[in-house]
Amino acid sequence: MYDIVLMHAPSIYDFRKRVRDYGPVSDVIPSTPIFEMYPIGFVSILSQLVPLGYRVKIENLAVEMVMDKNFDVEKRIKGLESSIFSIDLHWLPHVHGALNIARIVKKYHPESAVMLGGLSSTYYHMEIMRNYDFIDFILLGDTTEPFFPQLIDAFQGGGKLEDVPNLAWRENGRIRINRIEPPERYIDSVRLDYRYLIKQCIRNLSVKSALPYSDWIISPSGMTFIEKGCHHNCVICGGSKFAYEHSYFRKGVSYRSIDNVIDDLLSIQENLGVPAFIIGDVHEAGRKYEEELLKRIKENGIDIPIMFEIFNPAPESFYVNLEKNVSEYTVEISPESSDENVRGFAGRYYNNTGLEKTVEYAKKHGARKMDIFFSIGLSHQTRETVLKDIDYMDKMYDRYGSWVHLFTSPIAPFVDPGSLAFEMNEKFGYRIFARTLNDHYNLLEYSKSWVDSLNYETEWLTRIDIGRLSLEAGYLIAKMKKEKNLPGSNIELIEKFMNSISHDGANPLPRNYIGPIIYEKDELVWSKNIKIKNVNCFFVNLYRGILGLTRK
Repeated sequence: MYDIVLMHAPSIYDFRKRVRDYGPVSDVIPSTPIFEMYPIGFVSILSQLVPLGYRVKIENLAVEMVMDKNFDVEKRIKGLESSIFSIDLHWLPHVHGALNIARIVKKYHPESAVMLGGLSSTYYHMEIMRNYDFIDFILLGDTTEPFFPQLIDAFQGGGKLEDVPNLAWRENGRIRINRIEPPERYIDSVRLDYRYLIKQCIRNLSVKSALPYSDWIISPSGMTFIEKGCHHNCVICGGSKFAYEHSYFRKGVSYRSIDNVIDDLLSIQENLGVPAFIIGDVHEAGRKYEEELLKRIKENGIDIPIMFEIFNPAPESFYVNLEKNVSEYTVEISPESSDENVRGFAGRYYNNTGLEKTVEYAKKHGARKMDIFFSIGLSHQTRETVLKDIDYMDKMYDRYGSWVHLFTSPIAPFVDPGSLAFEMNEKFGYRIFARTLNDHYNLLEYSKSWVDSLNYETEWLTRIDIGRLSLEAGYLIAKMKKEKNLPGSNIELIEKFMNSISHDGANPLPRNYIGPIIYEKDELVWSKNIKIKNVNCFFVNLYRGILGLTRK
């Protein structure tokens, strides 16, 4: 019997039974289009509860379903026993899977509580509490880990539900919203201790249900973060400054203590031995924070490869610090468009000269590689500006070869609720086709292709335009790579998908294909392409635990 089971659902619950064109919607993330990667919050909740003695289990149903076509979801759910079942509805593309899994859980466990958490469930909390009686609780906001012990205790009779901060619940059929605690004060209560993930695998003699995504064993990585909130207002982003302030109760950016970030990185190194991705712009945190964090990485003997993201071009001093303190590193940046005008309308205010300088600095100071991301579906973006992106990539590949990795992908399937594009769509030239949670559920329920499921189009590009242009751009990139002898040119597969959109399905199409279309995952997940420190660490710890061995 568990106190709480953390469940991750697939994007579309019954995807294994459907005939559907999933398209290139997940080409630039580690997971498949089923979006089986659970939020990092699962690890932080585990790290919060297990040391206090609570019995917790991560159950990644989406991974199980992707990896095993015969996996019986209902049988697994029926066999679990827990006081509370918590399902993430953080990213809105999980609405179909999350609601269906919640309904099934309630069917088999009517006396248990079913709850949701995450940004999307926060945004739609009133609609959920009004219309879905199989959902008992929602914990609201972006930092809810500290409230889980109190909620579990209250539900089990050791307190009052009305005293649990940030809780949406019902009392005698009436919706109640408890006091909202400012998330800023809880930033250093969040820890990511991967020991507890290992212990779950050992206890259950099973790795699969705890995997972050289906290819994790092949292409593993760990995550930590330095901040919550954002300084920027990127127009399409549901995690922007505007979105946090207006929808998620956050008034500013909170930075974690450097001690906690270092502890996370040490946990990744000691327990997983895989590359780490640091979420948040370390340079943007300020010179003092940057220098102290990077210095402490070196002082603590952290020598796993680390990926850094930057939101704006960083100066040469940042790369000097990286080269001095981090044994292996990569950098990624998302300019969205090579057209500076389009980039500005997207909320990113730097020019190509600045972008090119930061790429040059990264190359000069030993970055293992540089990832640069462009998007399709932006305000003021046209076919011509997308083709300019391809020309820009051509020049970058000529200069840097396979060291640089350039990606373009559609904004799919949804423009985020809470974003400026969603809330002020006319101002930014967006047409929004789905407003409510149920609207978005129905887009996924009834659409036959990824293009049909888009919740938006722009004044400059229709949904069909976005679909065709995404694949056309992918085709041109693949052709360019082939001509330059660069890896990752899947021209034939792209052509099949292009033809399906161009001729309304008249040509052969790999239906239900959930692999990459435009880019190979090897380009994105660098752990396959570099020497990983302590590569066997995860498996050594796992088998030591199974055999009852201890570390000397």
